[in-house]
Amino acid sequence: MLRPRLWNIKYNPLLIQHFGKRTKAIAFADDLLIAVRAENVQEAENFVNMEINKITNWAKENKINFHEQKSKVMLATKGKEEK
Repeated sequence: MLRPRLWNIKYNPLLIQHFGKRTKAIAFADDLLIAVRAENVQEAENFVNMEINKITNWAKENKINFHEQKSKVMLATKGKEEK
């Protein structure tokens, strides 16, 4: 586990990557959340895959490994409004 200052030095550059306008990167402690807004599941999957490729390339360039086993994907949708 990295100390907070070292984490900031290593990971802050990841948070300022050029993500898409529908993407928000959020870090908390040593966790990273990539939130993507899309019109449907297929579009969300496409956006997420593009952003994961950016993160993967960044990690390779910076010799950082992420644990795929600990990575999770969650789909959150707005419920239809009842009239």
